[in-house]
Amino acid sequence: MIPLIWFLVAWLAILAVFAVMALVSVLINIRFGLASFGTYAISAIFLIVAVFVILLTGSYIATVDWSQSLNILPAAAPNYTL
Repeated sequence: MIPLIWFLVAWLAILAVFAVMALVSVLINIRFGLASFGTYAISAIFLIVAVFVILLTGSYIATVDWSQSLNILPAAAPNYTL
């Protein structure tokens, strides 16, 4: 039995890696991209879409009962008895 909270912790770790990589990507785009409105607009659109998806996912995650457990192989257990 795997507690569902482990999936939340894994999602938060992946989200942290995404946030760092997105920040690096936007900073590189602004620093080394062409100095034009398009560069700033694309960076802003990327950040707005990323924040929207994260907030949408977070609102769904708030409805999950994290005290439950997940049984990975519920039907396979009787097949392995000796």
